[in-house]
Amino acid sequence: MVAALGIILDTETNQMKVFGGSETKMVAKNEADDSKCHMDDILSLDMSADRKLVVTGQVGKSPSVHVWDSETAESKCYFKLKEGSRGVAAIAISPCLRYVACVDIHNDHHVIIYNIKRNKQLLHIEGSKDKIIHVAWSRKQDDLRFVTVGMKELKFWNPADASKRLFTKGTFGTKAKQTSFTCATFDTEGICYAAGANGMIHTWDT
Repeated sequence: MVAALGIILDTETNQMKVFGGSETKMVAKNEADDSKCHMDDILSLDMSADRKLVVTGQVGKSPSVHVWDSETAESKCYFKLKEGSRGVAAIAISPCLRYVACVDIHNDHHVIIYNIKRNKQLLHIEGSKDKIIHVAWSRKQDDLRFVTVGMKELKFWNPADASKRLFTKGTFGTKAKQTSFTCATFDTEGICYAAGANGMIHTWDT
């Protein structure tokens, strides 16, 4: 991303396409129509596992999130976060391509889940009092868990849990010291790997 634009570069032909950049009226950013593209700086970006879809979230009082085609730059889905969100700090699209999980910059760092197919918000809940830096979905088949990481905290979320235990905090073993995390990912077996600020890769049995 560059400012309010999504950039698609074909490295073989060196040709570029742009998501956004349409002509618009000269109005304040908070009054601009952002239903077709971003009207303020993009803060977060993720790409689907098949590399066909991109999801981006912007800064702003009520920031917009866009899902768009990585080949044509065509918009596929659009939704807005609640007023006061300030921006989308982290975002991820599920491997099944049905859901988007994102985190805002509100003081409560809300975790939001949106159903792309149904065009409906499914969850809006406080994520942490500390900043959340990254969110990632499990890559295990039919597994709808995801993880959020940040300042000395890692949480595993399971919105499909029938027991309604929405999240559990990652706990450190006897050989691992608590640290902050910068990013995380899953393998296809559902094992989570998180990069610690202490220079260590932490492996989590979920």
